[in-house]
Amino acid sequence: MTRAARLFLAVLVALAAVVLVPSGASAAERTVTYTVSSRGGVAGDLGHFAAVAREALTDPRGWSLGGSLAFQQVGSGSDFDLILASPSVIAAASPGCSAQWSCRVGRSVYINDERWRFGTGAWPHGLGHYQRYVILHEVGHWLGVPHTDCPTPGRTAWVMQQQSISLQGCRANVWPVIAERERVARTQGVGVIWTGIEHRYRQLGQEAGLLGVPVTWIRPVGDGSGWFQTFAGSHGASIFWSPRTGAQETHGAIRALYGQLGWVWGPLGYPTSPMVQVVDGGWYQHYAGSGGGSIFWTYGTGAHEVYGPIRDRYRLLGWHRGELGYPVSGVYAVDGGSRTDFQRGYIRLDASTGQTEVVRTG
Repeated sequence: MTRAARLFLAVLVALAAVVLVPSGASAAERTVTYTVSSRGGVAGDLGHFAAVAREALTDPRGWSLGGSLAFQQVGSGSDFDLILASPSVIAAASPGCSAQWSCRVGRSVYINDERWRFGTGAWPHGLGHYQRYVILHEVGHWLGVPHTDCPTPGRTAWVMQQQSISLQGCRANVWPVIAERERVARTQGVGVIWTGIEHRYRQLGQEAGLLGVPVTWIRPVGDGSGWFQTFAGSHGASIFWSPRTGAQETHGAIRALYGQLGWVWGPLGYPTSPMVQVVDGGWYQHYAGSGGGSIFWTYGTGAHEVYGPIRDRYRLLGWHRGELGYPVSGVYAVDGGSRTDFQRGYIRLDASTGQTEVVRTG
């Protein structure tokens, strides 16, 4: 085998390792073990309880800190015990516990069977999300995180807020926020492997930055690969992430139009660039869909989309700096094709030929 062939084979092996090793499989800096059991007369299914716990504790958005802290269920000899318990068992566990709620006592993390099966009136997002929340909340106590109140009405609650009792003006939230994850990382002596959305949010200054406070947790888009999170700042803001485009923020009037066009499901697809402000005060953002798309905004013209062959021609003409200026309409249908109007003309696409025509009016 030649040296070049050996080098090529080594590269293939390395690439295979990257593909075959699941995300986070080799990243854990510490492993926490737990048992799963029930106490008292419970009606909840213990197998389902264990499955939800496994999902919540290993999710990168939770106390796994992106994979640096691994949680492993064992039969015995664990770090803590996760217990589906009857209300009477919980009430007897400690003077500080109540038959109405879940509770943590030492290494025992009690989940109230009635709350597990029925949730609570304060929680608006359905039983499945509540079950994940209550496990993360009580395990958070075992990790050393105390209760907190709603820090700012209108934002997502911290997972250590007693959301089972009252949201206090916050929005219900399943997952620990960045500050809570940072705290656990410090106490456990591990790092945090941030999601792409969290990394971008931190780059932008978190709550003190342009995007402001979060109003949703990080959620899947629904296409099997992408994720998004929504924020309160800049008259509404979001960060979208996909493996192809990475994490990109969008906000204000550009985001509003993007939403009207169908978000990632519309003709623009995922954003491929951050929001960019140009020297004349305008803004633009680029997208992956329709062979490439963009939204441009100025105070005078508002926000308008351009995509496909019309956008390709607009780009060749120098974008907004060229002879046509900024778009003053979106893409709209005309006889035989489509058209976008600009400050000093328009571009028309002939659907039968795929050719574009530039007409200058100013």
